[in-house]
Amino acid sequence: ELIKHDGKYWMFYHAYPEKGYEAGAAANGIAWTTDEDLLEWHCEELPVFEKGADGCWDGGGLYSTWIIPHDGKYMLFYNGKDSTHWPWHEQVGVAFSDSFYNWKRYENNPILKVTPNHWDSYFSCGQHVLFDSRKNRWVMFYCGFDSKHAQEGVAISDDMLNWEKCHEPIITVGKDTELDSTHAHKPCVIYHDDMLWHFYCAVRPTETEEEKARFGNEYRCLTVARSKPF
Repeated sequence: ELIKHDGKYWMFYHAYPEKGYEAGAAANGIAWTTDEDLLEWHCEELPVFEKGADGCWDGGGLYSTWIIPHDGKYMLFYNGKDSTHWPWHEQVGVAFSDSFYNWKRYENNPILKVTPNHWDSYFSCGQHVLFDSRKNRWVMFYCGFDSKHAQEGVAISDDMLNWEKCHEPIITVGKDTELDSTHAHKPCVIYHDDMLWHFYCAVRPTETEEEKARFGNEYRCLTVARSKPF
């Protein structure tokens, strides 16, 4: 279901200040449209949400956002990193607003932290927050990264501020010959036909000279896992 705010459809995105792939510290922008086909968008001139101060956990820039209306306010779950130079850590924070502007960070950010010496020791990010009406709790699907492989995880919460992670990934990387042998990450989860459909980005090394010429060292594609067998 598409939801309007002030008679418009809205889109949040992240953009970078320098040339190249993810170059510099990204900020979150906002765009709107009244086009029912969602094809013609108008971007605001300035970012709507920017990185934290240098040295903070989100001082290296921002990535994706996830917006939820709750108790008369909006909650913006966002992915921040602590540096623009590798190695860095990516974690999840939250901010609040009465509108889509003037966001105020939660004082106890980050709310989903990396876990030292574990499968999500470098990244704990890619937040996708849903409400489980069966158990009356919130569920966050996310991706973890240990500097070698990215995999999918899940955390649960009663208040959207205090999260408890499942100890192990719920979608692991595949075998050497499979599409997700390098990474299985970046969740988008939909409940349909009495089951969960978990869409994610699968990554493996390129195998043929043609693939290497087109894609470089990695072949990426979208894949899906289901809570019930296919």
